[in-house]
Amino acid sequence: MNVLIVGGTRFLGLEITKLLAERGDSVTLVNRGRTECELPDNVECLTADIDQERSLVDALGGRTFDAAVHMIAMNGARAARVIDAIFGLVDHYVQCGSTGIFMPLRHVPADETEPVDPPPDEWGGFNAKAESDAVARERCAEYDLPLTILRPTAIIGPGDVPLDIWGGRDPALFQAMLDGEPVLIPERGTGLIQFVDVRDMARSFVLALDQRRTGEYNITSPYAITHNYYVELLSREMDVVPPVEHVPAQQLIEEYGDTEHLNVRGLRFFVEHMCFTIEKARRELGYEPEFTAEQSVADSVAWMFDQGIIER
Repeated sequence: MNVLIVGGTRFLGLEITKLLAERGDSVTLVNRGRTECELPDNVECLTADIDQERSLVDALGGRTFDAAVHMIAMNGARAARVIDAIFGLVDHYVQCGSTGIFMPLRHVPADETEPVDPPPDEWGGFNAKAESDAVARERCAEYDLPLTILRPTAIIGPGDVPLDIWGGRDPALFQAMLDGEPVLIPERGTGLIQFVDVRDMARSFVLALDQRRTGEYNITSPYAITHNYYVELLSREMDVVPPVEHVPAQQLIEEYGDTEHLNVRGLRFFVEHMCFTIEKARRELGYEPEFTAEQSVADSVAWMFDQGIIER
């Protein structure tokens, strides 16, 4: 298979790139050339800025591909620009979305039919992701281009700092836990978080590419866990027993909202339940996650230790 990946130099995009390249597919990666990473030798890199008109068109130079995977469709303009550039050059377009577009959930677990209403502005980002999905549907229907949208929950696993208990990815909060400082869990700690391992998420892209399966799918692990249990898992892997306090989210915002350690939007999103079913992906893609939340948390903590991100 000959695959074009737009934005694949870190974490999920890099995992997809490696999976395809390691099994012998022809992979061409497009990015702005600002992120250094170790890529397999058989991956070709092109430089383009998809926020600039004709940059991707010029970089591709009319080359054709079996499929294109767009990892950085953060808004409708980006989705439109990439789809316009690849029209007539690819047979299948796969876009990375987000289950955040469904928040706040009306049903738990939610499925792909969950209503998409504009999330509160203070959450940030998800209105633009919903727009990118809508633009992809419109453009691909206009061009008669098969479309797949894969939507992860919170991605975890080796390669990036996991989601912290305040809804960001701040290494300092994990180090503070390791140092025995109090862990301030938002609200009562009974909120639900559902992780998807980066390795499982990457496999879902490969499944969709191999089957040329069109449709929209939520991709995650088999079950959600509570915020309290997440802290338990982190503590277990760090081999510490930090003191735990439950604090209203608004109090955290008032006390830490102007510091580098708290993303207010991330916290407000984090306290909403995240819980989705994967039955559609199982049935139509043959997707079956290999990693539990427990395994993914363990591997994430081990990776942070290995990288020197946190230290005993």
